[in-house]
Amino acid sequence: MTRGTIWTALVAAAFGAAPLQAQDSIAPVKHDTAAAAAVPAQPTGGPVRPGMTEAEVRAAWGDPVAVRRMNDWTYLFFRNGRERAVGTYDVVFLQGGQVMDAIVRGPDHAYAGTSSSPEGRTPEFTPPAQPPADTSSGAVTGVRVKPGR
Repeated sequence: MTRGTIWTALVAAAFGAAPLQAQDSIAPVKHDTAAAAAVPAQPTGGPVRPGMTEAEVRAAWGDPVAVRRMNDWTYLFFRNGRERAVGTYDVVFLQGGQVMDAIVRGPDHAYAGTSSSPEGRTPEFTPPAQPPADTSSGAVTGVRVKPGR
């Protein structure tokens, strides 16, 4: 087991979830500048739309450079020609075999749905959720109970 697999299993066990099953299918990718410039983004046959199947996405954008599967989720990674500038491939998220979301940065790719990470979105801190205040009558706070006394 890798450190990531062990960590995932521990987190799943801590939250009482079924252990995650991951399958990777990753094509070798060189990450040097000359190789990235020499490989253009894949041609598109049209936009990816919510509800499309993996086969339909592949027909539109070609074969991805990487595929990751975890439980009923599939992640398809596509070259966009801007990996160095934007820090990521274009990613299509499928759940249960249907497109749920996509993060698109390449000029040759389009997503017809509403992306969870649209172009130009500025990263911002998301504070942890605070539990709602207990407003029920009779709530007691600040009491320490010592067993046996």
